[in-house]
Amino acid sequence: MVDDKLIEKLLTAFYNGDTTREEEAILREFFNTKEISEKWNVDRTLFYALYDSSEIDVPKGFSERLENNIDKFNVSKENKRIRHLFTGAGSIAAAILLLAGIFFFHNRPLSDSNMMTDTYTDPQEAAIVAEKIITLVSVNLNKGFSPLEKVKENIDKTNEILNENFKLNN
Repeated sequence: MVDDKLIEKLLTAFYNGDTTREEEAILREFFNTKEISEKWNVDRTLFYALYDSSEIDVPKGFSERLENNIDKFNVSKENKRIRHLFTGAGSIAAAILLLAGIFFFHNRPLSDSNMMTDTYTDPQEAAIVAEKIITLVSVNLNKGFSPLEKVKENIDKTNEILNENFKLNN
């Protein structure tokens, strides 16, 4: 098993770009072990993100497809003018429909069936139910925030490493 101090020293050298191939092999072997301390998870992710220098295989015909898609978006000036005309006309039509809808909705008489009614006649019972709902929402919201604490810790550790190695605090 490799000593933690050696790994810290090698990681600092790696982040500074001062490691040899042999030292990187030691780090790679260390991070490939399945059972490492949880404190090394962020470093493992960063190591593999920075270390992976393999060539990316570009699919056959990708360049041609990309050029064809770019050409589709390069429309002539005449097409741009027509598109602009239709966009303007569509916007005006949408505004007219919106105003007509507001006018007819606003001038419509309200019936009793449209009015909101209370579901509880007893105010104390309504307060109890409202308190239960608020408690349920609060509990679920706190459950949602708890994983974010771990993410924040990892981001803070990453920023600390980057600041230390790239001397961003100076």
